[in-house]
Amino acid sequence: MDEMVRQVQSWLNKTYDKYVAKGDFQTIPENGKTGWTTVYALTRALQIELGISPTADNFGPTTEKLFKPLTIGASDAKPTNINYILQGAFYCKGYSPGGFTGVFGGQTQIAVKMFQKDAGLATQDGVVSTIIMKSLLDMSAFQTVSGGTYGVRTVQQNLNRDYSAWIGKLVPCDGLYGRDTNTSLIYALQKEEGMARTTANGNFGPGTTTSLTNLIPTFASNKALVLLLQYSLACNGLPINQFSGVYDAETTNLVKRYQEFMKMSITTGAITMGTFKALLSSAGDTNRSATACDTSYVLNTDQIDTLWNAGYRYVGRYLTGNVIRGGVRVPKAMNPTEIAAILKKGLKIFPIYQDGGYEIPYFEVPFQGISDGYKAIDAAYNLGFPAETTIYFAVDLDAYDYQITDLIIPYFQNLRAAFKQNQALRSYQIGVYGARNVCSRLKNAGLVDNVFVADMSTGFSGNLGFPMPDDWAFDQYFEMSIGTGNGKLDIDKVTYSGVDKGVSAVTPPPVSDTPNSAAINRARLLRIRDILYGNSSLATLVDDKVTFDLELEKSNARVISPNLSVLFTASAKLTNPGDGDTTITVKDGKVNASFEEELANWTGTLSTEDAANTKKVVADLAAKIVVGNIIVKWLPVADKLTITLTANVPEIEVTDKYKTSASMKVTFIFDNKNNELDSQMQTVGVYVLLGGAAIAAIAFVVGALGIELIITTAGLLILTIKSVLDKVTHK
Repeated sequence: MDEMVRQVQSWLNKTYDKYVAKGDFQTIPENGKTGWTTVYALTRALQIELGISPTADNFGPTTEKLFKPLTIGASDAKPTNINYILQGAFYCKGYSPGGFTGVFGGQTQIAVKMFQKDAGLATQDGVVSTIIMKSLLDMSAFQTVSGGTYGVRTVQQNLNRDYSAWIGKLVPCDGLYGRDTNTSLIYALQKEEGMARTTANGNFGPGTTTSLTNLIPTFASNKALVLLLQYSLACNGLPINQFSGVYDAETTNLVKRYQEFMKMSITTGAITMGTFKALLSSAGDTNRSATACDTSYVLNTDQIDTLWNAGYRYVGRYLTGNVIRGGVRVPKAMNPTEIAAILKKGLKIFPIYQDGGYEIPYFEVPFQGISDGYKAIDAAYNLGFPAETTIYFAVDLDAYDYQITDLIIPYFQNLRAAFKQNQALRSYQIGVYGARNVCSRLKNAGLVDNVFVADMSTGFSGNLGFPMPDDWAFDQYFEMSIGTGNGKLDIDKVTYSGVDKGVSAVTPPPVSDTPNSAAINRARLLRIRDILYGNSSLATLVDDKVTFDLELEKSNARVISPNLSVLFTASAKLTNPGDGDTTITVKDGKVNASFEEELANWTGTLSTEDAANTKKVVADLAAKIVVGNIIVKWLPVADKLTITLTANVPEIEVTDKYKTSASMKVTFIFDNKNNELDSQMQTVGVYVLLGGAAIAAIAFVVGALGIELIITTAGLLILTIKSVLDKVTHK
């Protein structure tokens, strides 16, 4: 906690409390942590002082118009709220204005000058202009952050020095190439092209493209344009030593290096519109030719001829699924006839898997990667794609960095697990189709073998301000229609790098009425996954969104707290009841009538909520099993209690003619050996009920989890989570 930030928050709440009812101010937490909540509060406070109502979170045109520059005051000046707001903004930005006094004195002036220097401004006079105040009231950093580079920070400072008035804001000077820096470079380019300020928009559109094309013949003699080129090279990761504004040998070599990396038709080092546009816009010059494409059309021979005659030699096609075309759902999945015709013509194929992935909730489904991996492998194997073929899995959305961390990476970890489990069937490679940031992060994490970059989506935050991933295989950049009549189709133009050679021959497996062992095991694991994650009580403790490999006969352990461990095992075999076990029969998704009667007897001794929870867990688990049984065993020994739930599923459908069986076992181990933690823990009752009567009650400590445990006649474990996740994990 930052004490000065806490003082700022406290002052804001006390000073502007009377504006809460009107909606012009919102009370904020006084936690000493800088964040958007505090910055928004400072912005609204400034607007109140400027006489603006209603207020808003953003520093908009009206605020800019009414704000007057702030300068150092007399030594005996009285405190003002606007100076308090200024000093509060400095503390939130990480600068010390010399105290939270409300007086613009010498130390506050020094803070202003330090900020002006960090922002790269030529004038460092200690005057808070509108653009400085606007930059203070946001979360942008003006000092190098982790991962930032000196070269990029210099670019950012130079843009502020030369173009801030034109851009209308200060570029963050954190050393990281991002959306703001990318957009500001385009604004600067538009200024040098002579575009009107009212027309300039920071977007590399047709007007910017045409103007740059016209300037190319005299480009090398234009120092400002050469500087912007050198800035762009640095932001794309090329090691330029100095920003000279001279199109020298170093600049020429770096341009050549970039052209070769991007597989451009011109690789001489001479600047072209296409090269410059590629540096600043992910799609680059969309009129450039391509030898690869992807399409959702199931290709007929005329369409294949269209592709060939247009110069295409590689085509991306889908392994599964359908697409809506003309209001009608039609297949997009490859079939053997189409594949044979494509390969006969001489085209090569790179397979794509996408049965979702358009929205974030798709990646929130537990083990979605396992399921997709199995489906993709099955489809590729049955179509005859050879070993080492890369299958590209789609992340067809603008995933933010935290979403990549929390959801996309776990999804691909699960894909890896699925591919690992199916190496005996055929060893395929994993690829990703997605924005630059998605591709780079997955590649750097070692989770994908090849990347197919979705550069066509120029507005994606994962493309804006991100350099092209290393070792990219395919680069999608433009959507179009080609051909006529029966040969007409829609395609996405794709640059081919040569990293992935594509598939030129397929060998379908022999036809058999009996599925192979890999297909059987996939069906087992998918069924077990459905059972496990169809029951939220089990899923919460067994996995809690932490990825682990689903493998038959492999145990996966989770330590939930010092007193609770969970063990999960999937098996290809059915488990037989043993001594002391209780078996609940399941048929048509319901438990047997005798257990229903027994359940009704003892739930009367529980609270209404616990009884309802107990019945729900039983019903949910039974509904997922459909046909089979639930075996429960409990074993209390000294300070340890072990409870095991086993779900047996004897009828798992592999094909419409073939069924197999499997089981899932979850073991909860409660251990009270850490007696030194007792003072911090909560005692919870564990009741063992036999024959409808309570014959024993064991006082048992399960730590700060706040989980109520009840063992029923069937030994059934009921889990009612009473604390939030951070309490469970002792955060």
